[in-house]
Amino acid sequence: MLGRTHALSGATGWVAGCAAATAVGAAPSMQVMVVGGLVSAGMAIFPDIDHPQSTIARTLGPVTGLVARGIAAGASRLRSASCDHCATGRRKGGHRQLTHTALFALALGGLVSLAGWLAGARVGLVVVWVAVGLAARVLLSRRQRGTLGAVLIASVVTAAVAVTTEMPWWWLGGPVAWGTFAHSLGDAATKYGAPLWWPARIRGCRWARVGMWEPLRFTTGDTVERVVWWFLLFSSIGGTSYVLTGS
Repeated sequence: MLGRTHALSGATGWVAGCAAATAVGAAPSMQVMVVGGLVSAGMAIFPDIDHPQSTIARTLGPVTGLVARGIAAGASRLRSASCDHCATGRRKGGHRQLTHTALFALALGGLVSLAGWLAGARVGLVVVWVAVGLAARVLLSRRQRGTLGAVLIASVVTAAVAVTTEMPWWWLGGPVAWGTFAHSLGDAATKYGAPLWWPARIRGCRWARVGMWEPLRFTTGDTVERVVWWFLLFSSIGGTSYVLTGS
């Protein structure tokens, strides 16, 4: 799935949750919807840090490239060490492994919640800056000075959040976990699938790739994904309208 679709899926899922809460009389604040949506969108890009050629891995040149290669190598070793089936298989590399699991999303969200509870805005604003930067980066091409533009956009948005927002920050673990998992769900909808339920054994393998019913899966960037993107966009607009108006 393309980065822009991942980002939109994260934001749309968060808005849908806010709309559902509104429907049962527990409407979230505007701050929670907006900040949560931004964080969800950005974190829906994050799992591809395990791919050295991904947009996120190339954002800061050799620095993020080195991080991506390290995560990919670690994920590959973990796969071989934790599953006899994978240890004897031919597949190499660490892309779509650890960072594409539900357990990773929950652990990352829990860590952010704990850090936000202990350190407050010092952690919360960093999370916002990183997430907005990631979301902006996938929307800006190199010709638009993608990395510099993403940094500027993230800095402006984070400054605005810092000035206008007064709230506890532990809850950011929610959109972090959701956005990360939304990425994995999106990849599970493609023909390749994702190991969502690691470390559970499926067909004898802890890293079995699962996803939608095979005939419904699509190829990254094809016509089906473009239709999905438009569906997500209109769903996000509709959900936002419902939260704002209550109808």
